[in-house]
Amino acid sequence: MTTRRPPEVRDAFRWFTGVTLRWNDLDIFGHVNNARYYEFFDSTVLGFLYVEDLGLSHGGAAMVVAENGCRFHQEIVFTDRLEMGLRVERIGTSSVRYGLAAFINGGSTAAADGHFVHVFVDPETKRPAPFSPPVRRHLETILVPTA
Repeated sequence: MTTRRPPEVRDAFRWFTGVTLRWNDLDIFGHVNNARYYEFFDSTVLGFLYVEDLGLSHGGAAMVVAENGCRFHQEIVFTDRLEMGLRVERIGTSSVRYGLAAFINGGSTAAADGHFVHVFVDPETKRPAPFSPPVRRHLETILVPTA
């Protein structure tokens, strides 16, 4: 029998952004629907990537999601104040693995945590393409290598 890892903690993340919850984020049970977490992950990663002009919106590269996953530890409800934490766990030639976590009400333990893998591709061929030096440098600012 395997033991489940404990939730991630705030100190393990390097970049944070707030998320405003909306009524349509909730499911019939009154908490945030599990599918919404993937939207939060995507918005967090893109928010980080677009905080600087890295040329991503000018046809220089495209990104596809190759993998993602989420572990749930505590429900999030409409009245919670949600903040997403982000770190880069691994940088390859054309791919990057992000670690993410959802923190509520200023808490130090994640209500949910997960990962998200982007592959950068050439916009014309759709084949993996190396990061540009500015993108790589930006990713390295929140690099926290994991074992």
